[in-house]
Amino acid sequence: MDTLLDIQGLSAGYGPVPVLHGVDCTVRTGELWAVLGPNGTGKSTLLRGVLGGLPWTRGGIQLLGRERREWEARALAQQVAWVPQTFEAAEGFSGLELVLMGRSPHLGLWGLTSASDEALAREVLAELGVAYLAERSCEAMSGGERRMLLLARGLAQQPKLLLLDEPTAFLDVAHQVGALERVRMRVDAGLGAVAVLHDVNLAAAFATHVLLLRDGRVLASGPATDVLRRERLEALYGVPMEMASAPSGARLFAPRAGPGRVSRT
Repeated sequence: MDTLLDIQGLSAGYGPVPVLHGVDCTVRTGELWAVLGPNGTGKSTLLRGVLGGLPWTRGGIQLLGRERREWEARALAQQVAWVPQTFEAAEGFSGLELVLMGRSPHLGLWGLTSASDEALAREVLAELGVAYLAERSCEAMSGGERRMLLLARGLAQQPKLLLLDEPTAFLDVAHQVGALERVRMRVDAGLGAVAVLHDVNLAAAFATHVLLLRDGRVLASGPATDVLRRERLEALYGVPMEMASAPSGARLFAPRAGPGRVSRT
């Protein structure tokens, strides 16, 4: 398997006090990493650091075997796609036009899309079950519909590495599952992906590997079946957890309510 992302001892943040402290993570082809942790622990900061959206104070990042600083923006966008956490309505653009923006790094000098680019965009929209958004104005969409368009844009970019910041936010259960199924399908075909998630059970269902972040430090990382354990999740979130096995063999996690809640400190 090829190494797509290699994070080595990364410390980074938005001011003099780092948010991340010595984070290590290596993502290879055929791996979907879920990043889990409490709010404010540095999950989104980690992805922004990879993308060069903030400076890091220590450590290093390699993308596809090259130092992050060596990548020119267009060349990087041909290899790495970013699905952000938030999205402002793109005034005057239709859903199809937004998805076609994912083709921009691959276009020629004049930036004109071709019939094959449009066919690819429509194919991705149909695959995600939102073909009906192609002609709709982005301003007339719900938060969940915009979220699906952002994912469609990232998939239409045809990257080698896909970075997703809370890709299931604002989505109902069916679309959460559908979105991650499509990502996992591409991962199984050779893509590498990193997804910030809040739902432990979605991570257990779809991720091959998991990174647990607490207070900007790695609590545990590795194959999902090794990392996702009750005691580790209790340490991560500071609440007692229950674990059960479904008839299919899947592991299910839920917080235990009532007396006996453990302290987060």
